[in-house]
Amino acid sequence: MAATAKPGSKRAELRDFKRGQILAAARRIFAERGMEAATMREIAAAAGCTTGAIYPLFPGKEEIYAALLRDSLAQAEAALLAALALPGNDGEKLKRGVLAWFGYYAARPAEVALGLHLFRGGRQQAGLGPHGLGENIDRDLNARMLRQLDAFGALLGGIGKLSSSLQQIETASLFAHLLGLLMAQHTGRLKTLGQPAETLLNHHLDALIARLQWE
Repeated sequence: MAATAKPGSKRAELRDFKRGQILAAARRIFAERGMEAATMREIAAAAGCTTGAIYPLFPGKEEIYAALLRDSLAQAEAALLAALALPGNDGEKLKRGVLAWFGYYAARPAEVALGLHLFRGGRQQAGLGPHGLGENIDRDLNARMLRQLDAFGALLGGIGKLSSSLQQIETASLFAHLLGLLMAQHTGRLKTLGQPAETLLNHHLDALIARLQWE
């Protein structure tokens, strides 16, 4: 179990500083090596400490990875909620929220890789087997992501007066489209098409909103 310290105390400040150093180092190691190949020893060396200094804060690399992903999801959600808080109808809010969410991850390719860990190969030869971080961690992280998708779903449902099942389908379809664009952008594939991701996303959203309003 991670050590605790009274908020605002010198001990808490030192703990938070060490935690930040470890997470920053782990982000670099995970980006270079992947979660499966990375070791606690490598993370400790990159953070300028010993593994003994890490274990009181994080029991293992899965918990470090989860902390990075949890922070990433929180920041993406904050960007989304800030965009949705501005006035407008459901269509305007959906477009603004999706563009804010996409913009957050478009500027942070390493965080896209963090979120896609569950769909990476690791030990399976096929290359697309799911790899969780542990049942409790997976449940928490999935719930955080689903909160963001639920916000999109509610707006999609409001625009098209959709049934619950159709709302789920439209939400999943939009999410798949966003992931595809992010992957295409971060791998440089969009350059061959001569169209920036934002142009393609705006076109998709305009067509989606128009279709839902018509139906």
